[in-house]
Amino acid sequence: MTHPVDQFNRALELMREEKIEEALAELLKLREYEQLAPFCFFNIAKISNMIGEPEEAYELYYKALNAKPDIASQVLQADHSSINYVFKGLKEEKENTKCPLCDKESVPEWCYPLFEANGFNEFFNPIRMWMYCESCNHMFARNFPEKLFIYNTGPRKANPVFFPYYSKILSSIRGYGFATGMSLFEVGIGACECLLAAREMGYETFGIDVIERHVDDARKLHNLNAETADFNEYKSDRLWDVIIMGDVLEHVSDPDQALAKAESMLSEDGALWISTPSFESAYTQIVGHNDVMRRQQFHLNYFSRESLYMLLERNHLIPVDYIISGHFNGSMEVTAIKEARLK
Repeated sequence: MTHPVDQFNRALELMREEKIEEALAELLKLREYEQLAPFCFFNIAKISNMIGEPEEAYELYYKALNAKPDIASQVLQADHSSINYVFKGLKEEKENTKCPLCDKESVPEWCYPLFEANGFNEFFNPIRMWMYCESCNHMFARNFPEKLFIYNTGPRKANPVFFPYYSKILSSIRGYGFATGMSLFEVGIGACECLLAAREMGYETFGIDVIERHVDDARKLHNLNAETADFNEYKSDRLWDVIIMGDVLEHVSDPDQALAKAESMLSEDGALWISTPSFESAYTQIVGHNDVMRRQQFHLNYFSRESLYMLLERNHLIPVDYIISGHFNGSMEVTAIKEARLK
């Protein structure tokens, strides 16, 4: 007679071979063994998500975590940063089932353990449900903290590899005849690669970031003009020729407000450049459930080309260029100009 552990390992092998029905049948039988039950729940949850039953997956993931709070130590690789994660109960989070773009009721689409991604922070609950809005083809997180966690990262050095990348972006914008002025405002400055490249090209630059450490480094290490601020709360009468929002929109709970703010800060012939993950990207279509973007704890929105364009146009911004990102797999890069410029 085959030992239950050997049967369980065979079920995992069937999952790797994408023989989902056979794997599920084995796991359902093995739930009766107390020591194996949490691991069966965890993997049945994965299968439930894969076959379009995310609500069942959500319940099963938490059933596994409640039965074995330290299950991460068994299901993650030994060198994974979350290997020591222990579930200590649900934290209070805001629940939203209405699309942040159109306010229509949406449906559960995907469910993933956030601790499967490196860098998981216990400020968040460990399971993320992604909701799908059929009306505007948009994805968003069902649960997230009422006040989003802002963390100060350790030292980050600017990577010179990205200087040509940003230089090409700015040259392309000017090459199309957009934003011929030389002032640039960046939302989310990170390690300052964009600001440094822009300054070398002759731009007058300014940036903001919610992470104080990024702003301190910009000022002290690079002598750049920067301020710690949330973009949606930032106030300024200054107009800018180029506004850069690289990997920002997916982090904000109200992207509509963020784009309205960007439009109000653009000069009449200015250009807005956005980079954000696309859940319909060619890359995502290939990797499917293995896409790390689906497990990003700080991402609240997951755009499609359609939903991003709709949001831009609603805020009087017209997309004029779309590029598949060479920076992040699965991201799109969109340039938009003011609607009034085309009239």
